[in-house]
Amino acid sequence: MRLIKIMLPVVATGLLMAGSAESIYQTKCASCHGKHAEKKALGHSNVIQGIDVEKFVTLTKEFATGEKKGMPIAKIVKKQFIDRYNDEEIREVAEYVHNLK
Repeated sequence: MRLIKIMLPVVATGLLMAGSAESIYQTKCASCHGKHAEKKALGHSNVIQGIDVEKFVTLTKEFATGEKKGMPIAKIVKKQFIDRYNDEEIREVAEYVHNLK
């Protein structure tokens, strides 16, 4: 019984974190990148499905700051993403996208 009391919060937290990353991706990213990150956003970006986690985080921040040039809409969308979510949430979304198939 004691093991259940210890493990339940750990398992629940893991599930919530996974659900959160999926929810963020599906509500904020999938409309342009596709449900499984299989599309070029607006026909111009690279497909992000399976992208390296560090590359995802770096590129997202570079687009948001204007350091990485691209379509103006990309900067606006990425800036809103960076402003709304903390580094941990962004990394979780990056891990989620990395594992999509």
